[in-house]
Amino acid sequence: MWLLCTRTAKLEYFNGPHDVKGGYAILSHVWDGTNEQSFEQLQALHSKPFVINRTEPRIHEKIRRCCELAKSHRYDWLWIDTCCINRSSSAELSEAINSMFEWYKLADVCYAYLQDVPSDQDPHREDSAFRRSKWFRRGWTLQELIAPRDLVFVARDWEVIGTKASLAPLVERITGVDTDVLTFRCQPGDVSVARRMWWASARRTTRVEDQAYCLMGIFDVQLAIIYGGTQQAFLRLQEEILKHTSDQTLFAWGNTLPRGASPVRERRSHDEHRDSRHIFAQSPADFAQSGDMTQVNIQDAAQNAIESFGIPKAMLHDPKTAIAKSESTASDVNLRLPIPDFRVTSYGVRSDMLVLEASVHKTSVIIAVLACKDASTNSFVGLLLQRSNDLGGETHWKRYDVGITACKKHSSKRLRYRLAVLKMEDAKHMLSVDKGGISARCERLYLSVRPSSRSPHPRAPGDVFRFTFSRYLMAELKKQRFKPAVAFPDMPLDSPLQVQQGSIVTFTFTHQDLPQAFRIYVGLCGHVPWATASLISLRPHTPRLKTCTEFNVNYVVPPGSPPQHRPSRERYYYTSDPYDCEPDAVTRWSNSTRIFGDFKRNFVQLTLIRNNKTRCHLLDVRVGGSVLREVVGCHKLHSRRLFTLARALLPVSPRL
Repeated sequence: MWLLCTRTAKLEYFNGPHDVKGGYAILSHVWDGTNEQSFEQLQALHSKPFVINRTEPRIHEKIRRCCELAKSHRYDWLWIDTCCINRSSSAELSEAINSMFEWYKLADVCYAYLQDVPSDQDPHREDSAFRRSKWFRRGWTLQELIAPRDLVFVARDWEVIGTKASLAPLVERITGVDTDVLTFRCQPGDVSVARRMWWASARRTTRVEDQAYCLMGIFDVQLAIIYGGTQQAFLRLQEEILKHTSDQTLFAWGNTLPRGASPVRERRSHDEHRDSRHIFAQSPADFAQSGDMTQVNIQDAAQNAIESFGIPKAMLHDPKTAIAKSESTASDVNLRLPIPDFRVTSYGVRSDMLVLEASVHKTSVIIAVLACKDASTNSFVGLLLQRSNDLGGETHWKRYDVGITACKKHSSKRLRYRLAVLKMEDAKHMLSVDKGGISARCERLYLSVRPSSRSPHPRAPGDVFRFTFSRYLMAELKKQRFKPAVAFPDMPLDSPLQVQQGSIVTFTFTHQDLPQAFRIYVGLCGHVPWATASLISLRPHTPRLKTCTEFNVNYVVPPGSPPQHRPSRERYYYTSDPYDCEPDAVTRWSNSTRIFGDFKRNFVQLTLIRNNKTRCHLLDVRVGGSVLREVVGCHKLHSRRLFTLARALLPVSPRL
């Protein structure tokens, strides 16, 4: 580790914290954008040694003032993350990130610099700047708050505000971190996984990957530092936590099914991949409602579930389920439960769990009992499961998605729920169970970890087809002298067009020099999307298209988006006979693409690319052929030449 000399600001390397004689101080702060002095910049100043003072212009003020404070407290060495990590070396960066919790823990003192807090204000005031400080909302400062034994809060003028110990009750109200943890009456490892995640749920990091890396010390795990993996880093963190603990509160995040809610039958779209369907969370924010989840004994949790749902004693002794030991009696049931053991496999998280299953409104509801409890309601909880359709009948091992869709009592709004309360007085109200009752069994199951890299099988039908065009489409068609009949809106991937069941949308592009146009049709027929294209002659003798059918383009704006200008209604009138959409179903296209017209002379090629993340398709359009290639870049040709080209464009009737 590199440390700053508090007298000269010279960097010196030590093998580790234990090699620093006399100890060292460490700084915790919020970075000031790019206005921070780096390791390389500080090293460049070492050619001319100097003594730090208040007027030294070559040293950043934050570094200078912190060195002065540490020196006044009789510390010769200081660590600051901005200038004491050689970020040009990936090995040193990885070592620093993995060791940071330990470095803060072994420091003699940590200065928490609150740049947005004045020293002359009472921090206990309800509207105090101390309560609102950015320092309490950053991801990295969570471990910097918890790890040091002696932490001193410093105001913007570097005057001491107070210590972590003296302000512990106030800091707990601000951050949620327990006073016992702040004052070292208990260790972070004594707190449930869900609650530790809850501490970080409202904190933010600049890099998405740092949501995971800033929590490694709090969970006492290490990860390979890889930037560019987005949410993969947080998934890797949870997988590593699972290797070191049996605490099942790691899975206790998301909405809890309320009393009286009714599960509804879901129609899964073939490209729908909800993040909440999987066992692991996407970020600490998913644990925003999990602060009261605590770990309990699995035997206690199972006994509660059996009593709450009234599982018959005969079922407990059934040799097929083997939940109860043979020597147990009707009055004293000794459960035979496997040791909680979760393993991450390529097929999902594998475990042997107690499973309750019920038939509710012709929908099968499965609850896996968790060894955890919600302390706020003093109730045990379980995971709501559904059989995954990602792999169809490929294997006899059962894999489950997490969560169900349900409607609250006296409400038609459908919400996604992951957890169920296993409380005796709520059990009968939670599910309106059909005649079959509830069954119980111990089962080896696999819980889905992340979306499958391939399409689910079989593909389920949908009522809406969403698609958008390539952003460069208009520019490329303009080069070929094609212009849309209606001005196209800017359609990013998160604002697609949509086609409802039984409807069609059309788009017409007309050549600016030749009597030529092409039209694209997109529709949804029998829950299957289809598309086709037609080349159209616009020569004077072509019969006028008769009014027959009107099609509209529906523009979808996602929730939370700023108001956008909606495109004008697009109207096309043409004769249409009853149409069989099956031949043009996109499922019949080879390699998701199809060519319409004569490939050598004139054609339109449509290609659909599915995005599972956005549940939308990208429609790519290509126009080509020998005749059109002659026109590109030649729109100022002599009229006789244009007439010759126009005659070469034989009329092709629309397919619709």
